[in-house]
Amino acid sequence: MNMLDKLIYKVTCRIASYKGKKDAETVRNTILTYFSANPPTDPEYQQAVEHLKVHPLAVFSGSFSNRYNYQDIEVFKDPSNSLSFVNHQGHRLYFKRSYNTTTIKMLYNGLLKEQDPDSPHRYTNDQFSLKQGDILFDVGSAEGIFPLSNIEQIGKVILFERDPEWSEALQATFAQWNNKVQIISKFVSDKNDSDNISIDTFLAEKAIVPHFVKIDVEGVEDQVLKGMDQTIRKYHPKIALCTYHQQGDFKRFSVELAEKKYKIESTKGLMYFLSKDKNETPQPPFFRKALIRATPLVV
Repeated sequence: MNMLDKLIYKVTCRIASYKGKKDAETVRNTILTYFSANPPTDPEYQQAVEHLKVHPLAVFSGSFSNRYNYQDIEVFKDPSNSLSFVNHQGHRLYFKRSYNTTTIKMLYNGLLKEQDPDSPHRYTNDQFSLKQGDILFDVGSAEGIFPLSNIEQIGKVILFERDPEWSEALQATFAQWNNKVQIISKFVSDKNDSDNISIDTFLAEKAIVPHFVKIDVEGVEDQVLKGMDQTIRKYHPKIALCTYHQQGDFKRFSVELAEKKYKIESTKGLMYFLSKDKNETPQPPFFRKALIRATPLVV
């Protein structure tokens, strides 16, 4: 990249950042105006609104976010593969080849916030966790921070990730654990073709049984659940299921999983989902429950 290209890139980023802040402030005012006319009675909504009154709009509304600063993160380059990585709990966590240092810092900082003990997006807690020797299915693995954080105790992990750049990064991250890590470069769905596979079909071809399934797939969680119906009914794995991508998912999935003999628990707090759809207009109640922790009532 020559000097002119770098200048253009910086100017473009700054314009995008400025516009993003202006748009976020507009949404913030919309939310505060709505709740001023419709005061919330739910304590979690009350807390989210009170936080928003004195803070900019952000994904998380808890003070725990203040523990993290992306500028404190160090990014390194691996000369053997030219991929960038951070040191995560003593292990290298690699990122997409196309990501620059600032993007990686901000992304990793966000990942740390997501899995903070006080975050509404945290997959596990002391009562709902991976046990020694468990088999983990990570559906929508992306960078793989969740399995990496638990790599010493899990017996085997299947990473489902269709993005080729993420697959390359995952190969680097888990290279030393080839004996218990498998990467499946397909979308997980309720159908089976060259790009998609269902959990039920995958298990029909494998002599393994998942103990824990994490599902975070950008709003198509319903398709994943439909494609693992027999797995749920037969093996009853623990399920950490994201519910913030689509309004109403928390209630809908809670009912569906309860009918399949699961105890449903939510994480504490709410989050605001920053949709990638620029044409999507924010709608009440604005904040969403981030996650379901589903524990089987039958074994």
